[in-house]
Amino acid sequence: MTMNFEQIVKENEQLIHYHIHRLHIQDRDGYFFAEGLEALWNAYESYNPELGRFSTYISWRIRNALIDRIRKEARNTKHEETYFQTHATMEAVQTEDIIQDHYLWEQVKEILTENQWKWVYYFVIHDLSIDQIAKLENVTRDAVKNWGRHARNKLRKALELEMELQD
Repeated sequence: MTMNFEQIVKENEQLIHYHIHRLHIQDRDGYFFAEGLEALWNAYESYNPELGRFSTYISWRIRNALIDRIRKEARNTKHEETYFQTHATMEAVQTEDIIQDHYLWEQVKEILTENQWKWVYYFVIHDLSIDQIAKLENVTRDAVKNWGRHARNKLRKALELEMELQD
């Protein structure tokens, strides 16, 4: 390549702005522009004249780098939202301990496995959804549903046995 990189940046700065505008990116901090510059540098370093025109290649590299950055930020935002939702739910569960009859709940807890108790604690006592419980415990929705199914069966059998003993 006969041009130096500074000259290439001067000539293609508008191309970076074009792709930022075209992808409807709000770039207040200049991170996306920096990403475009990095893509331009990578294109400058890896360009092979036998594969096509340089202008086409840098345009493709810049656009794809910006799209990758958008995807990465969207993924990070999703993870942050999940993290904050989980912690907010945990704080609500911890600060709002609404178990009134400790003796009753201790008896229930003795009958159940640890996971079945988690279902009772979150679903019955704290009125959390299956999705919220799954996120809190880092398991699938089906696992939480299974805990609930087995917990209900055990509690139903224990209640039937208690009623038989009273008769």
